[in-house]
Amino acid sequence: MAQADNAYSRLIRWLKIVLPLVALALMSSIFLFSNKIDPTEALPYSRAELDDRAREPRLTQPKYSGMTSDGALVTIDAAEARPDLVDPGRGRASGMVGTMLTPDGAVTKLTGDAGQVDTTKQIFAMQGDVTLTNSAGYQVAAPEVTGSTAETLIDATGGVKGQAPMGPLTSDTMHIRPDPNVPGQYVLVFNGRVRLVYDPKQ
Repeated sequence: MAQADNAYSRLIRWLKIVLPLVALALMSSIFLFSNKIDPTEALPYSRAELDDRAREPRLTQPKYSGMTSDGALVTIDAAEARPDLVDPGRGRASGMVGTMLTPDGAVTKLTGDAGQVDTTKQIFAMQGDVTLTNSAGYQVAAPEVTGSTAETLIDATGGVKGQAPMGPLTSDTMHIRPDPNVPGQYVLVFNGRVRLVYDPKQ
């Protein structure tokens, strides 16, 4: 038994010496084999791009999210945003993608080439072949779509055309609002020269 205890004690003594040396060797290898950085290597931006960014600051892939007064979740993403130097609450954005999830479970998705966001007034706008897809089965396009991040409001103007669950649809405007007759429900309304071509196959 005493011999076993001596062997165990010797093993512990050796481990106390060997393990720190192994750790030191591993730490040294990190610095020996790490990638070297060349400080003279060119930056990924040209001088013109750097001057442009200094002259007009911008945000890359910004994200805004908020909750409306009646509980709808609104998120807005963009590829790039440029804040207004006079009014910091406002900004221009490109590559915009918006999503609205209402308490009744409906999802509305928006995409636009460009637009604006005003966090002070809690409104947004998208322009340039804006598309809107709703989980109720509607997929439409309009030149401009505006909305609110404080209330559940979306307005498509300038001529709306697309697909309804029943067939092709065109109108002057389209609106998403809370249903005044059924609290907690929402309506999608088309106004002005509405034309629906019923397709029984759909």
